[in-house]
This record gives sequence, structure tokens and C-alpha cells, in this order.
Amino acid sequence: MSLRINKSEFKTGEKKVVKNGDTEILVIYLGGSSFYAVNNKCPHLGCKLDKTGVVIREELVCQCHFTHFSLKTGEPRRGATRRPLPIYKVIDKGDEIEIET
Repeated sequence: MSLRINKSEFKTGEKKVVKNGDTEILVIYLGGSSFYAVNNKCPHLGCKLDKTGVVIREELVCQCHFTHFSLKTGEPRRGATRRPLPIYKVIDKGDEIEIET
């Protein structure tokens, strides 16, 4: 299953939540062709990353307990948890992106 979103809906540095059934996916646009899609819940305490997450380069930092996650792999690089953040593959489709769920 996949979701399609128009690229024109995003400004550089913007984060948006999209729903896939009961799952919230946080889409992050860093400019150019750099779109990332991750689960909106931190695997540590379930904090909503659209509210508590801060992007620093290609890391998403959950401010609940300052875990740093790679936006590319979801792996925790430092912080309170060792559980990875679920990520979704983003495919560039011209005027749209496709998120594989």
C-alpha cells in the first residue's frame, strides 16, 4: 500500500502528519529532493514527534528524552532508547512523492 502527496504542499523545513489507517506518518521536507517519512510516535515513550521532534541536519531529535534518530535508517544514534524509529520509503514521482507503507 502507498500514499501519494503533492510536493507543492510543503515548504522547506516543514513537517506534516498524514494518516494511513490508524497510523500517523510524519513527513519531513528538508529541501531539494530530501523528503523523509517516519512513524509519528517515538518508540521510547510514544511522544508525538510532530510536537516534540526537532530536525537537526538528517537527524530527528525527540525532546521527550533527547533521543537522536537517523532520518535515513531510523536507528537511534544517542539518547534514551535503543529501539529504532520506524521509517517509510519515499519515492519521487515528479510532482508527487509516494510513501510506501
